[in-house]
Amino acid sequence: MKSPKHYLLHIMLLSALCSCDSGDIQDKVYQVDEKGYTVKVTARVSNLSEWEGTGYTLAVAGFTGDSKFALLQKALPSSVEDGSAVSIVLSNISSEVQTVEVSLTNSLRKRIISLATINMAEHVGKTAHDTIRLDLGTVDAGRFGVLQAGVFNRACIQCHGGNGRSAAGLNLTEGNAVASLVDVPSTRREGMLRVASGNVENSLLHQILNEGGENLLSHNHTEILSSQYKSNLEEVNGLIDGWIEHLVP
Repeated sequence: MKSPKHYLLHIMLLSALCSCDSGDIQDKVYQVDEKGYTVKVTARVSNLSEWEGTGYTLAVAGFTGDSKFALLQKALPSSVEDGSAVSIVLSNISSEVQTVEVSLTNSLRKRIISLATINMAEHVGKTAHDTIRLDLGTVDAGRFGVLQAGVFNRACIQCHGGNGRSAAGLNLTEGNAVASLVDVPSTRREGMLRVASGNVENSLLHQILNEGGENLLSHNHTEILSSQYKSNLEEVNGLIDGWIEHLVP
């Protein structure tokens, strides 16, 4: 005679099989939103390999509201040859996503620097068949290229090169920044280099952007940068220091 435990086990097994057959779990896991948006970003890129092993990823990423963490993202392939054309498609983007950005993110998918932004509110009504396109043209996606587009262009050129004005003779516009910074003597701090190749601590740029450097120059550059990067100033400074460290003297 079979024990009550045997019958109980038999009933539990049948219940488990029936719930699997219902398909409810599979639908929840694999359901695709047919109304999701699709974004296609194209560019001709160089220096992507510089991010290998750094913990950072250059990606097309979707962000909700004020969140600095990507809800979804797709990385630009770091293995592409310099000058190659790259096409990244981010699909099934829900209505929660307010911006799709070409961003440098860390291992937690936190946005560190944004290079380009699509405001999804401007594309309300599009369907999965209406691809939103963004062509970035030719992009230096390496360490300095990201700093130029995401930091200097955003926070520095208003005083240094933009509108024909170059405070302290420093021009940080594209095509001029490296020649104005690297191993160039400061016109404001005697005996110092604006950026000393491979030497972070002795670079004036590092000093004025970190704690203790607020009064080294007539303007508080730490405050200027922190107003643009309130939630990730330390990480942005770390990227600047990483670029300096990798410069060959």
